[in-house]
Amino acid sequence: MLDHAIVEAFRESMIGLMKLLNEETALLKKREFKTLDKLQARKRQLSITYDKHQTAMRNHPEVLDDVPDDERAELRDLYQRFRCALSDNMLALRSSHDAAERVVSLIMESVRKQRGINADTPTFGKTRTGYAAYAPLAQPTAAVSKSL
Repeated sequence: MLDHAIVEAFRESMIGLMKLLNEETALLKKREFKTLDKLQARKRQLSITYDKHQTAMRNHPEVLDDVPDDERAELRDLYQRFRCALSDNMLALRSSHDAAERVVSLIMESVRKQRGINADTPTFGKTRTGYAAYAPLAQPTAAVSKSL
């Protein structure tokens, strides 16, 4: 009975996380970013639960020996659907991130043009970040010896 409880807990955690991943993917595709914050805490909680149950399954692989063949096939199918949902979610997250990066790059380029910063100018030394990245480069100071 304990063996069946391990398998069932793993199955339920996978179903719960898969539903949330599908919901998050749909929101990302609709670009409804404001509602994503509400899902993050639940996603973290479900991920931890899934990891706990997956670890229990890996630590006790013998529990699958008592699972009937038809249930084992359903479990394989469920795991395959879970992996697809996870993959779709990762792609949606990555494309949203890339789109945000492109927007930020366009804004930075526009601000640099307005302030007369030439992107082709080679920079030496420390990379400028924050507000300094938007300011024109300071003119290099030349060392002059008054004794000459």
